[in-house]
Amino acid sequence: MPSESAAAFEQLAAVLAGGGLTGLLAGLEHELLDADAAVATAATADAGIDGSLLAAALLVRRDVGRLNDLIHACAITLVLPRILEPGEKIVRRPSLGAGNDPSRKYDLETDRRVAEFKVAQWTGADAMRKRTLFQDLVHLAAADTDRRAELYAVGPAPVRFLRTSKSTASWALDKSQPTRQLFEQRFGPLAMSIADFTTGPAAHVDILDLTELLPEVAAATP
Repeated sequence: MPSESAAAFEQLAAVLAGGGLTGLLAGLEHELLDADAAVATAATADAGIDGSLLAAALLVRRDVGRLNDLIHACAITLVLPRILEPGEKIVRRPSLGAGNDPSRKYDLETDRRVAEFKVAQWTGADAMRKRTLFQDLVHLAAADTDRRAELYAVGPAPVRFLRTSKSTASWALDKSQPTRQLFEQRFGPLAMSIADFTTGPAAHVDILDLTELLPEVAAATP
């Protein structure tokens, strides 16, 4: 017998299959114009919308909240065989879930490198992605280690942003007070542009495109 979550996924898949949701909602919007309670009830039922569909959508949204963690973990573990050099060893438990805990500053630490991974696909409305990407770059640039520092992202947009953006570090770090303090202590005034930081204090950090390493990421990236 399928689990509650599996059944919810199946119910949603039946509604979403074929990309027909936009047409379904547009048609329902027209049906509801000037509708009274009786017409609204009938139109909603004809569209296949009921309480069980709402419950299924809410349940799936709850479960899919961990999807980012799964994507993050898959990207790191699948790329490891492609980047680890002969004899290179992972020296600290990797941070496979999205976000790092205080005991693990980086997603990956080996005896030769420290690395952060950003697996989000940029869509054009990426202010928060830009900020978190720059935060990772700051922490990598400030790493007290002689190991290589690497920042992995998806596609050319993140790399282009870091290398060309005239936005300031103050803007990028306005929601991360600890990183603002780290920046000022290590690199100076927050008026420095992101591009100047990337090509200056952070020039030793390698910025790498995961689409060039993982064909699965490349295939899913517009």
